[in-house]
Amino acid sequence: MALRTFKGSAPRWPWSRRLRRTMLTSLVAVGLAVAVGACSSGSSTSSASAGSASGKVGGSLTVWVDSVRLPVAQAYAKAHPNVHVHIVTFDGDANGATTLQAKIQLWNRTGHGWPDVIFSEQVNDPVWMAQKPFDYAEPVTGLIPQSLLSQWPAPSTAQCTINGTQYCVQDNLAPVVLWVNKKLMDKFGYTVPTTWQQWAALGQQVATQHPGYIVGNIGDSFSHWIYLWANQCPLQQLQGPSRVLINATEAHCTQMASLLDPLIKNGTAPPLSVFTPDFAKKYGGANGKVLMMPGPSWFATALFQQTLHIPAGQMTAAMPLRWGNDSTITTGQVGGGPWIIASHSKNLAAAANFVIWATTVFNPTGANARPGYPAYGPLAAKWLAVLGQNSYFAANPAPALQAAAPLIWKGWNLVTYPDQPVWSNTVVTGLVAGKSLSSLLQPFGNALTQAAQAAGYQVVH
Repeated sequence: MALRTFKGSAPRWPWSRRLRRTMLTSLVAVGLAVAVGACSSGSSTSSASAGSASGKVGGSLTVWVDSVRLPVAQAYAKAHPNVHVHIVTFDGDANGATTLQAKIQLWNRTGHGWPDVIFSEQVNDPVWMAQKPFDYAEPVTGLIPQSLLSQWPAPSTAQCTINGTQYCVQDNLAPVVLWVNKKLMDKFGYTVPTTWQQWAALGQQVATQHPGYIVGNIGDSFSHWIYLWANQCPLQQLQGPSRVLINATEAHCTQMASLLDPLIKNGTAPPLSVFTPDFAKKYGGANGKVLMMPGPSWFATALFQQTLHIPAGQMTAAMPLRWGNDSTITTGQVGGGPWIIASHSKNLAAAANFVIWATTVFNPTGANARPGYPAYGPLAAKWLAVLGQNSYFAANPAPALQAAAPLIWKGWNLVTYPDQPVWSNTVVTGLVAGKSLSSLLQPFGNALTQAAQAAGYQVVH
């Protein structure tokens, strides 16, 4: 894959492109020169993180990021002129692209080329990066002070911990909530649902009373993370380091599929990706037809405002939906991208400094505000406060996002193989062809089993 080198500062990428990183098919190498210095006064930080992130670092540093994280890499370079930062943008391994597996295998064969730091959109990448034959990830314990590491939520830390050792820190949290178009709900006289059953019943009502409007979608590569994860469907439940439970026809899976099938059929939950031009044309714009949509925290402005161009004063977030009369709420997650430091790095001090700065300090406002809910606790509080004051929303979405973060179901574990391509190839294509979700669960489970076995797992059903 060819690299393009720019002299001087890297071009600023429009933030409206932040959501479809997989459309970035070329890598762009940007060489930037940078020197140590304290963080700018405009950054939001704590005294602990400021001290750790402004230490005496120098030398060269190569960082691979997706287009969304490009501004943080550029900002670090500007704030640390003693560090010569080479920034490469790539597809982020989004949707299970496996770009990094191929690259790391190449670097391991040739004995050179490893970047010091990588950001991945694929939350399970550290799992295989920390193991043979890749052996890319360096433990962060000892590189990042425990006083900082303790400020990540326990579920976030758990996703970065492999066989008892922490190999990454997550940039953001992405709990699924129910996004609601308050303006349309009020106009049509609908009440915001609190259970999946109420949501589905409203979808049936909308199909009859307001055809063309939608209450969700199921055509994205991560749609199973929204719906099946939320209802505790056991699709990737580890029972040991190399043993995984995959049961796509278990009751929690079939219940959700049965609930969704009528909505897929009547058009209120179409098998269409939110990132396609067709979706934006049919459901976005000034006369948008998104009535409700279960989705992750980063839908907030990145999808509704910048991609679908839904006008201000309409969207807000409600709590994740409860299943029937269950006493507790569980939800899924679509995100939680990790920062990983290379075990091959010859400048671990600067690599750790970069990751600390990117996750605990960098917090601009305005057009370049962080797109996602920060995983680092003190920064999350500030981000949520700013989000709550954003005039784009019809009501403050921050309380629902904050409440959803600890509700992510822990029975959906990270594995070495990507499941998103399996969902897209097995389920989405079938839905587009007119098949029901219920009829596709068994083929989906079979395909996941094949992927797991190919990755060396023992599969139980």
